[in-house]
Amino acid sequence: MCQRNNWAPDSQDQLKSKGMGTKIAVNEYTKFEGHKQGVYALLWLESERCLLSAGGDGALVKWDLAGIQPQVPVTGKLYAQLPEPVFCVMLAENGVIWAGTQGGCLFLLTPGMAPKMLKLATSAVFFVSRWMNGLVAVGLGNGELLFLNDAFEVVSKRKLGERSLRCCIGGEGLVAGSDGVVWRLDALGEVVSVRKANQPSVFCMAMMNDGRFVSGGRDAQLWWHNADENGLVEPVKAHLYTIHALMLEPGEGRWLASGGMDKSVKIWDAQNASLLKVVDRLKLPNFGHTHSVNALAWLGEVDGLDASAVGRRLLASAGDDKTIRIWAVG
Repeated sequence: MCQRNNWAPDSQDQLKSKGMGTKIAVNEYTKFEGHKQGVYALLWLESERCLLSAGGDGALVKWDLAGIQPQVPVTGKLYAQLPEPVFCVMLAENGVIWAGTQGGCLFLLTPGMAPKMLKLATSAVFFVSRWMNGLVAVGLGNGELLFLNDAFEVVSKRKLGERSLRCCIGGEGLVAGSDGVVWRLDALGEVVSVRKANQPSVFCMAMMNDGRFVSGGRDAQLWWHNADENGLVEPVKAHLYTIHALMLEPGEGRWLASGGMDKSVKIWDAQNASLLKVVDRLKLPNFGHTHSVNALAWLGEVDGLDASAVGRRLLASAGDDKTIRIWAVG
């Protein structure tokens, strides 16, 4: 049993007494098809108003959302073709994309230039994240955490875990993985604290606007962590199987989206952990993913959308069924 400390999810009876937990509408707006294998990473490119996807086929594809219409197919534009599956992507300055691959390679993709490649390890690169001191943190499947500068040079490395490092919130110095713990590090990469989390493995994390953070993993639970280090809050049973992705709605941070191996996307109230909507093929016949959901991305404002068909936000989800689905939420 985890210790309640400062904050914990309300029970369903408490939520009802507060008038919370009200359901929201979620409808599939459209879907993108074109990847030849599962899609593992999504990235919203605000300056271009487009979505970048990457996956098992090594392809990085840009999807222009300007003027998209409900259920009208969109053709993606191949941005780069890498020689192996891509697990993670990050946007740097001047439109530069960092991409980590299954074979332990890191690619630097600069517009108008040939890709640069750096072989880091024989194990996978699971995350690339901007660190609090401006360096780039890279997590490897062998438990190593690397820091690189923008010149694509390794500055330092440390053996952080015994197993895979799977996720990171670089601006907060949080790293987690298959050791089942979350490390908090300082700007120089020194360990400040370690706390227990999803067992046996943490796959994803999301930072709340009030200093709390949420982790998801192989235990199919959401662990809502307090800002201080003096205890863990009670986990919430969220999915049937492993949770692969978490994404907080930008700005107000009202909604937290989760996606998992059970083929579903779920929308949660970020303040009280109440479940607002389940999106799967049982709830929405002929829509939703047919295989595991691997990645999520909240989208920014898009020009030319049919406002009457769109909720307050657009959410993208991607999975092993090779599709990217765009949901109108609100």
